[in-house]
Amino acid sequence: MNERASSRSFSSASSSVSNLSKDRSRSNSKKRNFRNKKKQTKRIKHTVEFPPLDQQLLTFDQFQELYVSNDIPTEKLRLLYQTYERKWENKQKELFFDQHKDEPWIQDKYNPVNRREFQEERNQLAQNRFNEFLKQYNMGSFNNINLTLTEMQLMDLFELNDHFYNDDPDVPFWEFQLKESIDITKAPFFGTDPNQNSVFLKNVPLPLSRADVVKALSQMAGYVSLTLSEPNKLQNYTRIGWVSFDSEEYCNRCVNDESITIKGHQLQFQKQQEKRKFIRVFKSVEYNKLLKDLQQQRELIKVLDKEKGISGNPLIEGPLKDRDDPTFNRQLDIQTLYLRRIHNYCYWSGAEFSDYRLLVSKVGYHFFRLDQKKKCNLEWQDIIQALCNRRREESSDELPLNELIDNEIIQMGLKQIKTRQKDAYPCIFCEKQFQGGTFLIKHISLKHEKQYWEHQQSLKQQVIDQQMANNHKIERISKATIQRQIFLKGVIEEAQLQENKVQLPINFAPRVQQRQYKDLDSIAQDKTQPAIMFQIRETKVNYNDI
Repeated sequence: MNERASSRSFSSASSSVSNLSKDRSRSNSKKRNFRNKKKQTKRIKHTVEFPPLDQQLLTFDQFQELYVSNDIPTEKLRLLYQTYERKWENKQKELFFDQHKDEPWIQDKYNPVNRREFQEERNQLAQNRFNEFLKQYNMGSFNNINLTLTEMQLMDLFELNDHFYNDDPDVPFWEFQLKESIDITKAPFFGTDPNQNSVFLKNVPLPLSRADVVKALSQMAGYVSLTLSEPNKLQNYTRIGWVSFDSEEYCNRCVNDESITIKGHQLQFQKQQEKRKFIRVFKSVEYNKLLKDLQQQRELIKVLDKEKGISGNPLIEGPLKDRDDPTFNRQLDIQTLYLRRIHNYCYWSGAEFSDYRLLVSKVGYHFFRLDQKKKCNLEWQDIIQALCNRRREESSDELPLNELIDNEIIQMGLKQIKTRQKDAYPCIFCEKQFQGGTFLIKHISLKHEKQYWEHQQSLKQQVIDQQMANNHKIERISKATIQRQIFLKGVIEEAQLQENKVQLPINFAPRVQQRQYKDLDSIAQDKTQPAIMFQIRETKVNYNDI
C-alpha cells in the first residue's frame, strides 16, 4: 500500500514537474516570439531618399505626395520632413557660403588671417583702454562707484511711466528707459556712451574689406576704432558702421569733410543720432553668493587680460575682500565696470561681444542690482557663474596661420607613417620620430628647411579654406535658436528640470553657443557646479545670419 502510494505520489510529482517544465517552455517560447516580434518591429525603418537639397524647398504636402507608396505613418513622415527641412537649410547656407566665399566681407568674417588681424586690433584697443582705466583707478576716481540701486533711486532715474521691455517672471531682470536728463557716464555709475565722439558711416559697399576702410580712416586725425554691421540682405548686402574718434572736434571735422573715397567707392558720414538709452536691473541678488561672484570676476579678468596681453592689473592683486568689508561692494562694482569697459563682457548677463557698441545695443548701457534681499528666482547667479567658468576654461584666441599649417604637417606625418612608436610624432621627410609636435616642427624647420617652406606654401590656401569652412559651420550652429534649461546636479531633479524651463534671449551667451553637447556629463565635470543643457530648434534660413 505504501509502495503504491509512494509510486502515485512520485508519478504525480514527476507529472507536475513535467507540466511545469512544459509551461516554462511555453512561456519561454512566447517570450522568444514576443522578442522576435519586438526585434522585427524595431528593425522596420522608414529610410527615404530626400529630394535634391539644392532646389526649392518643398512644402509638407508636396513632400507627402512623393512617398505615398511607401506607406509611412503621418507622424513618422512629419519627422522625416523636419530632417529634410534641416538638411535643406544647411545645404542652402553652404551653397551661399561657397558662392560668396571669395568676397571681402566673407573673408573678413571667416578667413583665419583676417580674423587674427581683427583680434590683434581688439587686443591693442583693450590695452589702450586699460591704460586709461588704470590712471583713473590710481587717482581714486572710482571710489564712489555704486551700481546697487534702491527702489527710490529707480523712481528718480527711469521713465517708469513707459512699460519696460520685459516683465516675464522667468527672466530675473528688468529693462528700463533711462531719463534723458541722466548722464550715465558720470559718478556714481561711470558708464560709457558709445554715441559720444562717434559718427555714423552709411553704405559700406561689399567690395571693400574691413582692412581697406580701416587703412583709409587711420589717416584721419583722432581716429580710434571702427564698428561694422553684418551685411543687409534687403539693401544689396551693404553694411553700415560707426567710427570713433578721440574728441568731438575730430567728429565734427569728419562730418564736415562729407565723404571719403576708397577704391572708387565713396563713403559718407553723418552725426550719430541720439537714441533713448536702456539699462537692465537685476530684480534680486542672493547676497550670500556675492563673494563667489567677486572671486569669479577676478578669475575671469585674469584669463581675459592674458588673452589681450594686459599685465600689472591691481584688481587681481592682494587678498579677496570679505563680505563684511565696507569696501566689498565697491570692489565688486569696479570689477563689473572693468569687464564691461576693457573686455566688452557683461558679467550679469554672461555675454561677451566683439566691441563695446554691440554690448550696449544688446544688453544696455549698464547693468544694476536692486537692493532688496529676495532670493533670485531661477538661480540666475548660478547660471552666470557656470558661464563664467566655461569662459575661463575656453580661450577665444585663434591660432596664427603658421601654427595651423604646422598642425596640418603634424597630422600628415601621423596619417602617412604607419610604422611608428607609441605616442610618437614621425617626420614626413626622414625616419626620425619625436615625443611632441613642438620638437617635430623644430626638427623639420632646422633639418628640412627647404621642404618645410615648400609645404607651408602648398598647404597655405588649403588650410585657409578648411578653417573658413570650420568657422562658418561653428557660427551656423551658434546662430540657431537655443533653449537653455537650468540643471544643478544633485540639487534639482529631472522632473523639476522639465517643469522649470527657462527661455532666454539669443544673445545671452554667444560664446557658449559655439558648442554642441550630447549630454550633461560632457558639460558639468564638477558635480557641484551648474551646467547648461542645450536643445537646438530649427529655424528658417536667414542670410543676414550667414
